[in-house]
Amino acid sequence: MLKNKKIQGILQILLSLALLAWLVGRVGLDEVVGRLTNLNWAWYALAFFLFLLNVIIRAYRWYILLHSLNDRPSFNHLVYLYFVGFFANNFIPSGFGGDFVKVVSLRRAYGRGAEALSSVMMDRLIGLLGSALIAVAALIWNSTGHITAVTLPPALWAAVALISIGIPASFLLIRWTNPLNSVVKRLPIIQKMPKYDKLEQLVETVNRYPMRALRRSLLTSIPFTLSLILLQYSIARALSVNLSIFTFALFVPIISIINLLPLSFNGLGVREGVYQFLFVPIGVANASAIAMSLAFYFLRFSAGLIGGLLAAIRSAADFIHTAQAKKLQTGE
Repeated sequence: MLKNKKIQGILQILLSLALLAWLVGRVGLDEVVGRLTNLNWAWYALAFFLFLLNVIIRAYRWYILLHSLNDRPSFNHLVYLYFVGFFANNFIPSGFGGDFVKVVSLRRAYGRGAEALSSVMMDRLIGLLGSALIAVAALIWNSTGHITAVTLPPALWAAVALISIGIPASFLLIRWTNPLNSVVKRLPIIQKMPKYDKLEQLVETVNRYPMRALRRSLLTSIPFTLSLILLQYSIARALSVNLSIFTFALFVPIISIINLLPLSFNGLGVREGVYQFLFVPIGVANASAIAMSLAFYFLRFSAGLIGGLLAAIRSAADFIHTAQAKKLQTGE
């Protein structure tokens, strides 16, 4: 199993390198680097601040979900685990490396691995649900023909609509009808499919949380999504890309899904291709689209560095505390 994970990790890294080389090669490395080196640092600093705010909001949403299961980790500890999770993502090929670290840390601290895993999964789902609902509102606004509306190519409009409407529809379907049971009754062979246990666990996770906790966490996802939209808008402005903030409300759920997919190393290569798919048809240059994606990745990487620093400080403090405790025990 471990060997397979290593091979999968190597393949993800190679895929990222190949995709980045192909995408950047089409537009020219000098073009992409030139845009990144000419950042408006005031706008990019705002994007970094919004990213940190986003982490804090996500930690609070996670706090709500965990406490609905009678677990009692402190809010500060969850913020710390979020930053440490970003640090893990900087070095673990899968985009879920940070989630693994968070689950293991909670299990060690509280001894409830199932609750920890369930809360991390639900935190991801509620975040996507909140982003999708904002995008649905943006689609409705767009259909009214308001002067700030965005004209999307048909294929792009269809992708935004399918994902934005599909996420909440799927969530509601799983929550209130549990379709997996009826499918298995009709087609028992479904249970033998690869990763069926993961799918079953996901369905169980959605159904175990009380509605009150889901409502509170979903309300938390509204400022979470709005900060994410402002973050993406700030990155665009830092790169002299002038688009309506409304545009980012439409694209956020797609970007969020790409950040979850463990196809490449932390989404590198795949995410840049998706940014081109989203932004080039509405007039953004290819090099600018790639630069926007990489600038977002650098924010994630920086948050990981903060997580590494916090982990080092915590480890040093624990070491000093343990050494002092030993001295007291031995009477030295």
